Amino acid sequence: MTESDMTSPPAAGTDPRPEGNLIPMWLAVLVLILLLAVMAVGGYVIRGVVAGEGRALSPREADIESWRAKVQAAPKDNSARLGLGYAYQNAGRYDKALAEYAIVLRSDPRDTAALYNRGIVYLKLDDGRKAEESLWSVLALEPGHVLAAKALGEYYTGQDHYRSAIKAVRPAAQAHPEMSDLQYLMGLSYEKLGNTEWAIARYRQALKYTPDMQESLEGLERLGVKP
Repeated sequence: MTESDMTSPPAAGTDPRPEGNLIPMWLAVLVLILLLAVMAVGGYVIRGVVAGEGRALSPREADIESWRAKVQAAPKDNSARLGLGYAYQNAGRYDKALAEYAIVLRSDPRDTAALYNRGIVYLKLDDGRKAEESLWSVLALEPGHVLAAKALGEYYTGQDHYRSAIKAVRPAAQAHPEMSDLQYLMGLSYEKLGNTEWAIARYRQALKYTPDMQESLEGLERLGVKP
């Protein structure tokens, strides 16, 4: 066979494809229908989980359902209870979240995760007294607990209770000098109490680990010093 033989068009009235490669029309239609069905269901999956009655769940609702199943499978598993409580918390269902944390704390009153999460929920509910009680319980068990210290520090500085902020934040700030947020809260509290030297030191400590931290830069500017 010559090169011209390989490139010349097929004779009129002939099909260049081997008969064995033909796809039956009914099979092509079936594949198209199945593809469209998969794409339709996929749209629901992208938005959330398809409920039994065909209603699409939001990601937060799906998270709740997932953790509820884990709790039902192991009712005494505190980690599952915490997961369910946090899922409720993220969804803004605070009463449900508090109920789950209460179950955990009845089982283990020293569970710092449940105590901390409960404190954050009380802050969301504007119940400062209960939030303080819960977050201080965390720090009583773990003085260097960064999240509890930060939450209390922010709460107290927002209330202009700067001595309380220092008391809450100092142990964690000393244990974790790299935590710029804690150093800033200490600096702000010292500044407001008129202790300029210690405020400068804390602001600079914050900038050592987060050089572009605007709050600390502004604190030093207020005090008339360079970073």
